[in-house]
Amino acid sequence: MLKRFTRLFRSDNLLLLVSILLTVLLISASKPHVNKEDNYRAKAIGFLNQKFQEELQYWKSQTTSFDQYAQEGDALALQRDYKKLRGSYKQIEFMLEYLDKEAVDRNINGAPLPKLEPKVAEHVVLAPKGLQVIDELMGASTLDLEALQEQTALLLKNTEILTKFLTSRKFTDRQFFESSRQAMLRLMTLGITGFDTPGTLMGIGDAHQVLQSLKSYSAYYQSELQNINQQALWDQLSKLFDKGISKTAKGDFERFDRLRFLDEVANPIYKLLLEIHLSLGYETIEEVSRYLPAVNYEATSLFSPNLLDPFYYSSVPNDSLFDQRAALGKLLFYDPVLSADNEMSCASCHNPKRAFTDGMPKSLSNQGEPLKRNALTLNYAIYATGYFHDLRAKRLEDQFEHVVLSQDEFDTNYRDILNKLSSSPTYRKLFAEAFPEQAKGLRINNIDYALAAYVMKLNRYDSALDRFFAGDSKALTPEQRKGFNLFTGKAACATCHFMPLFSGTVPPLFNESESEVLGVPLSNQKPWVLDSDIGRRGNGLEKEKADFYSNSFKTPTLRNIALTGPYMHNGVFNSLEEVMEFYNLGGGAGSGMDLEHQTLARDPLGLTQAEIEKLIAFMQALTDDGGFNPPASLPRDFEAVEVNKRPLSR
Repeated sequence: MLKRFTRLFRSDNLLLLVSILLTVLLISASKPHVNKEDNYRAKAIGFLNQKFQEELQYWKSQTTSFDQYAQEGDALALQRDYKKLRGSYKQIEFMLEYLDKEAVDRNINGAPLPKLEPKVAEHVVLAPKGLQVIDELMGASTLDLEALQEQTALLLKNTEILTKFLTSRKFTDRQFFESSRQAMLRLMTLGITGFDTPGTLMGIGDAHQVLQSLKSYSAYYQSELQNINQQALWDQLSKLFDKGISKTAKGDFERFDRLRFLDEVANPIYKLLLEIHLSLGYETIEEVSRYLPAVNYEATSLFSPNLLDPFYYSSVPNDSLFDQRAALGKLLFYDPVLSADNEMSCASCHNPKRAFTDGMPKSLSNQGEPLKRNALTLNYAIYATGYFHDLRAKRLEDQFEHVVLSQDEFDTNYRDILNKLSSSPTYRKLFAEAFPEQAKGLRINNIDYALAAYVMKLNRYDSALDRFFAGDSKALTPEQRKGFNLFTGKAACATCHFMPLFSGTVPPLFNESESEVLGVPLSNQKPWVLDSDIGRRGNGLEKEKADFYSNSFKTPTLRNIALTGPYMHNGVFNSLEEVMEFYNLGGGAGSGMDLEHQTLARDPLGLTQAEIEKLIAFMQALTDDGGFNPPASLPRDFEAVEVNKRPLSR
C-alpha cells in the first residue's frame, strides 16, 4: 500500500496528476456557479414570486397615493385614481387572499357589514373597513370625505402591515395553481355579480384586470409546458384569457352577458388550469393535507356536481358504509316512531314533493297549531355551516336534537327513542350493520348520523341550469337566459344567493353561511309592518346576541324555489311575484321601515315588470327534474302492538 502511494509521486506521474487537476479546475471555472436559489429563480415559480413582490410594492404605493389624495381632500384625484387603486389590488388579490385570507377579509376587502370576531370567546364586534367600504363611499352621489379619509388611512395602515408580512413569503407551484383557480371562482361568484363593488359596480372592469393578471403570471409556465410537449395547453389557455379580456374590456355592468362568459370563458379557464397543474406533475392539496377544504380541487366547473364535498360540512364518516347509513336514515326520516306519540316524522314537515318543505306559511305543531316559522328545504341543505332559519345549529347532525326535545314537535328524548327502536329486531339489525364498529350500533349519535347521511344525498344537480352548464345549450329558454343575467347583475340577487348553490354559503371557500336582515313584514298587507321575530339574535347562542343580528335570517338555497312557497321564514309572501315586488322596493327599509342594520340595499332596484318575469322564469330553471320517494314500508316487528300500527309518512 505504501509502495503504491509513493509511486504516485514519481516525477512523471506527478506531472500527469497536476495536469489532470488543472484540467478539472479549468472546466469547473468555465461553468457558472449554480446553487439552489439560482435554480429556483430560473424556474417559473421564481419569476412568479419576483413579479408578486414587485406588484406588492406597487399596490402599497397606490394605496399611499390614494390616501394622500383623500387627506388633502382632492376629489378629482380620488375619482381619477380610484381605478388604479383597484387595479393594483386586483393584480395580486389571488395571492393575498390565498396567503392571508383572514387579514384580507378583516382589513383589506371584507364585506361592508359588522361581523363578530370568530375565534375568541368574548363578544367582539369587528367594524367594517377596507376596499368594499371605500367603494360604497366612492359610489355615493355625495362624497363623504371625512369617512373616506378614515377608511383610506386604515387601508394604508393595514396594507403596510400585510405587505411587510408577505415580503419574505414565497409561493410554491401548487399554491399558484390553487390560488389561481380560487381567483376564478371568486371572479365568477363575487366579481362579475357586483358583490365586490357595491357602490361603483366596477366588477366587470375588475374582472378584466384579474384575467390580465392571471394570464401574465400563468405565462411563466409556458416553457415548462413546452418541455413536456404540452404547448397546446398554454395556447388554449392564452386564447381563453384573451377572449375573457376582450369580453370584459368595456366594463358595462348591466349589459354584460354573464351566462356566456361563464360558459365560454370562465369555466373553461377553471378546467384548463387544473389540466395544466396535473400535466406539470405538481402536488395537489389532497396529497399534502389531511384536512381537505370544502371545494373539491379536481372539480372542473363552478357547476360541477362534485364542486363541494358534503363531508366537509358533517362529521359523518366518509367510508364504505355511508350508503348503508343513508338507507337507514331514509327509513328513520319517514318513520313516526321517533316522536312520542308515533304520529309525527321528519317527513311531516319536509315533504319530498315540495323539495322537502311543507307548503305552510308556518309549520304545524304536533297539536296542529302554527309554529314560529316554516320548514326550510333539505335539498342541498348539507352545504352550510349553520342550520334552521336562525342558524342555531352549527352542524347538520345537530339539528335533530332540537326537534326531538321540542314540546311542539317530537316531544320526547333519545333514551325513549332508543328503547323503542331496540324493541324492533329489524332496526337492531340495520343499526348493527350500519355501525358494526360498535357493539349494537343503537346509539344516540348513530341516529343523528344516519339521518344526516340521508339528507346529505338530497342533491341532484339536474335542473335546467345544471344541464346547460353540462353542455346542453338548449336547456334554457331565451327568457331564462336573460333572467340569469338579471339575477347575477342588475337585480343583485347573486350578491346574497351565491352561485352555484344560490344560497348564503360564501365563495370561493364555501366555509361560512350568512344570514341577512331584509325587513320581512308581519303580513303581506300594506303598509308593511316589521315581523317581531328577532331571528338570529334570539337563537340562544350567547355570542350571537348582537344588535345587527336582530331580524336576521339564514339565506337559504333558491334551488327548487318554485316548489317551496310560501316564502320567507314566516311564509308572508305567497308567490315569487310578491317576493320580487318586496326586493324591487328595497326590502323593509326601502318600504319605510326603520331598520338600522338592514343588509339588503334599501334603494329600489328599478326592475320592470318584464324583467321580473324573466327573473322568475330563471328561478324556475333551478327546479330539479328528479324526485325522492319514501320507502315502500316500515318495520312492523315492534313489541308494542300500537307502534306497529303507526302510519308511513308520505
